[in-house]
Amino acid sequence: MIILFLFEIGWPLAPQNSTHPLGNNWGEFQDYGGWPYMHPGIDVMGMDIGKPVYAVQRGFVKAWLTTSGEYHWRLAIADTNIANDSVEAWLYAHIDPNQYHKDIGDTVNAGDLIGYLVPWPVSGFDHCHFARIKDIGAVWQYADWAFVQNPLVIITPYDDTAKPVFENAYGSYKFALCQNNTNTYLNPDNVTGAVDIIAKIYDKTGIPLPQYPVWERMIPLGISYEIHGPVNFPEKLSFLFKGYLYYTNNIGVVYKDDAICDSRGDYEYRDYYFIVTNTDGDSLIEATDAAYSWNTNGLTPGNYWIIVKAWDAAGNEAKDSMMVTIPGPSVEEGEKKFFSNKIPSHLKDIGQFLKRINGRLYDINGRAVNNVCLLNSGVYFILYNNNGLCYKKVIIVK
Repeated sequence: MIILFLFEIGWPLAPQNSTHPLGNNWGEFQDYGGWPYMHPGIDVMGMDIGKPVYAVQRGFVKAWLTTSGEYHWRLAIADTNIANDSVEAWLYAHIDPNQYHKDIGDTVNAGDLIGYLVPWPVSGFDHCHFARIKDIGAVWQYADWAFVQNPLVIITPYDDTAKPVFENAYGSYKFALCQNNTNTYLNPDNVTGAVDIIAKIYDKTGIPLPQYPVWERMIPLGISYEIHGPVNFPEKLSFLFKGYLYYTNNIGVVYKDDAICDSRGDYEYRDYYFIVTNTDGDSLIEATDAAYSWNTNGLTPGNYWIIVKAWDAAGNEAKDSMMVTIPGPSVEEGEKKFFSNKIPSHLKDIGQFLKRINGRLYDINGRAVNNVCLLNSGVYFILYNNNGLCYKKVIIVK
């Protein structure tokens, strides 16, 4: 008989069995005046100066070192005490070197005190930088470990109650559109060529930081996109900030950062512009992903709905959409004649009407409606062909 013991991984600050506010997320755009990078960890906010830090799992201290002065001391505590093979570990950073702390060679158990947070030079931002890492050797003398997994998909509980939020990315438009790998922005009414779709998104945990609300703005766990119209493009994964993070590489693949879509991540500003089309559909961020785009060349002219979805580590999900037009022949006069008859007001007649004009009904999110009898009140769009693809906006009130 095999007996499996399942251990929950709690939080590095007390209480370890409660969700804590966060100040930065895994893979988040960061630039503090040097060069941009993706944040390799989560920042668990201490809220109080000098807060104690606790081990989340039994392990063995492999590293006690600083990457830059007194504010960046850190402990790496490996799962197993193996010297000649790579092992995973928990990284606890920003430990005060002038107070009690664990040291190389120590064994710790879950819940053990391992040190205290160093008072951060920016008031109110005392935090434990927490990450899942991997390295090899009896002692890890250098901070050259790999960052292998987002802690938010491991630790429990994670009682995040807030959905990701979409903001306008380009003026009054929900999404920005660029010619692929350029700063040439397109009007949504005239979309041509290979196109980058850019969405501005942030996420919160739902636990406020009342004095510093800008620090609550983080990035979601995952993003995907799909496109509906005369030609449909199924849902495709854009980014999943979950596993290995090569945090200094390919940040320009994920984030748009120019004078219009200005990604920022520092103590004063948090604006994240994601190039959602820069993906081959897997979760690994690579330089080659920048070659991908929405290629509109040769597509049937007409109106297309771009739908972007974002979700967080707790499963909260949000979607937003925008209609764009691939240009084609003008059909204004034909449309007026075609719709000279009034659209039926009764649900039972709308289905027959759609059959007569060979049309399809879509909701505001671009989803096709297959059973008109189940419609709720709201705004819908009829897509039909009248010497060219056209659409008609309709409002249904039950």
